Order: sequence, then structure tokens, then C-alpha cells
Amino acid sequence: PVTKKELQSGSISMDARRRQLIGVTTGLAEVKNLTQTIRAAGRITYNETRLMDITLKFNGWIGKLRADFVGAPVITGQSLFSVYSPELLSAQQEYLETFRRRKNKKDSLLKAARQRLILWDITAAQIHQLEKRGSPIEYLPIMSPANGIVIEKNIVAGSAVKAGQRLLRIADLSTVWVEGEIYEYEIPLVKVGMNAKIVLPEQPGKTLYGKVAYIYPYLQGDTRTAKVRVELDNSDGLLKPDMYAHVHLAVDLGKRLVVPEAAVLYAGESRVVFIDLGNGQLQPRKIKTGLRNADDIEVLEGLSPGDKVVTSGNFLIAAESKLKAGIDQW
Repeated sequence: PVTKKELQSGSISMDARRRQLIGVTTGLAEVKNLTQTIRAAGRITYNETRLMDITLKFNGWIGKLRADFVGAPVITGQSLFSVYSPELLSAQQEYLETFRRRKNKKDSLLKAARQRLILWDITAAQIHQLEKRGSPIEYLPIMSPANGIVIEKNIVAGSAVKAGQRLLRIADLSTVWVEGEIYEYEIPLVKVGMNAKIVLPEQPGKTLYGKVAYIYPYLQGDTRTAKVRVELDNSDGLLKPDMYAHVHLAVDLGKRLVVPEAAVLYAGESRVVFIDLGNGQLQPRKIKTGLRNADDIEVLEGLSPGDKVVTSGNFLIAAESKLKAGIDQW
């Protein structure tokens, strides 16, 4: 028989046999450290601080092109191409004439002629060779400023080029960026410096670790997501720009009162758990929930630490409770 108190509260009695048939299990409301994993879809991109454009500060013609295809590896000091320029030839002749007349290295005219060559990105070693040779170099080699890969090429042998024109773009791939997209509501949880785990879907079992280096201060218009950047070492060259990657960010939410995720029933706007009162008594109780992860849900109101809650079989218990107390109770 159902008592008046049970009818009003929606609580029900359930003996051990019925609990076993339904498969009732319980867990505790407890205070523990709540962590949440943010999973962001992302991709590998170039480290933009290590992109270099090769341009000239004079007009000229390309001679022999050594960095002759996109993807070509280059090293610091390697000749990328040679260039002929009437302006450059004239500047070399002017320097040599001044050098022959004025052996004093501190002479102002000699320093001015030398500075003109340096401002045109002629290296000190090339100027020294010019002095030893005693005659201008018609096709001057242009050297790579860094190790990297040619990712853009706008010239071929014999091309006429103008001052300031981008001839080559070189990317240093010793480090790369991973840019992951997080949702707008996740932005307050992400901080610069927090640990990040990078999973490569095309390389099962390959996991990399880094830290959030930057959170972009704007949203992507279409997706309403914000980008976060993680910098990774790529000295082995395994990471290629435009590869897909998953960024996992572990957020420490601190100490919270939580119940197992399976304990909470959703009834419209209400959140309900069943408390095991002992002696076979199970009572529904509305709670107010907060943050959550895959395993636990934070309880803001309605429970105390140590309360025993039903974690399995609660749908069947809820059906019986509603029949006894009436749906309006919920």
C-alpha cells in the first residue's frame, strides 16, 4: 500500500529483490576536483613568425636559379639564385675604385660606398671577395637567410624582377603551430599556458604535448568559434602544414560537489535525482546543476556531501514515482 507521505513526496519503497531485478546501483554526492576536457578540431599551420620573403632592393634579372621548385629545402648561407643588375654592377665598381684609392678602412667615402652595398643586402663575406677579386661580380649570388622550405616561387631563370617584388617565400618548419577552434562558451575556461594534448587522426597512437601560446581575440564569423594556438617542435619534420589535428585541453575546475552523470534525470527544465534514504526508501529530489564533464555533474543546490543517489535503474523508478505522485509534482 502507498502511504499519504509517499504520495506527496513521490518517494517509493522498493525491497531488495525488486532493486536487484531493476538493476539499481547507487553512488555518492561528493566534493572532488572536477576536470573538463575541451576537444577542439584543428589543423597544423606554418609558424608565421618564421616566414621569410626574399626580395631585392634594386631592379635586375635572374641568372641561375638554385631554389628552383616549391618544396625545395634550403639552408642558411646557401645560394638561392644569382642576379644581374646594372645598378649593382655600378655600385661594385664605385666601391672598388674608392677601395683602391683609399686603403684606410675608416675613410668616410669608403665607408659610405661599403654601406651602400650592405643596404642592398650584400654580405660582408661577398664584399671581402669583391676586394680580393678586384673586379665586379656580374651575377651576384643571393643567399638564404635561414634554414627552411621554399613554399612560394615567383621566378624562373631569366626573369626580370623589380625592387620590392616577392621572389621566394621560405618557411622554417622546425616549429609549427596547431590552431584549434573552441566554442564561444568555452573561451572563459581556456587560459594561455595551459597544457594541451595534440592527437593526429591520421597517425593513430601519435600524441604530442604543448601549451596554449595564444588565444585569438576575435571569433570566426561563420562558426562563432575562437582559435587557440599551440606551438610544437617539428625538428623531425613529421608535422606538415594543413594536416588535421585534435586539440585536447584539460580544464581544472577546482573542488565541486558532484554526482555521477548517470544519476541525473532531465524532466523538462527540471533536473532530478533519486536519493536512497535507506530501508528501501527512494525519494526524488529536484537539484540545480552547474558544470559537467563526461563522468560527473556539479550540484549547486539540493544535495549535501555524502547523500546516496541512484545511478542505474532510475528511469524505471521515475516511472513508478510519477504514477504515485502525479506528473505535476515534477
